[in-house]
Amino acid sequence: MTHQLIVSDPELSLILELLEREQRQQLFAIRHTDTPDFRNVLRERLALLDSLIQRAQTAAVSS
Repeated sequence: MTHQLIVSDPELSLILELLEREQRQQLFAIRHTDTPDFRNVLRERLALLDSLIQRAQTAAVSS
């Protein structure tokens, strides 16, 4: 299922900033977790963040 979200340029900039902040926090958490299963969950979440950041950056350039 695909959804479309319409946001202004300042909103998109804020979304991108928040995603990048969360990405840094995930990288920190991955480095500092001792549990392999939890580390895998964090890596999956990081992959989603990477994808969202890429899409947000593409949208920012297109607008």
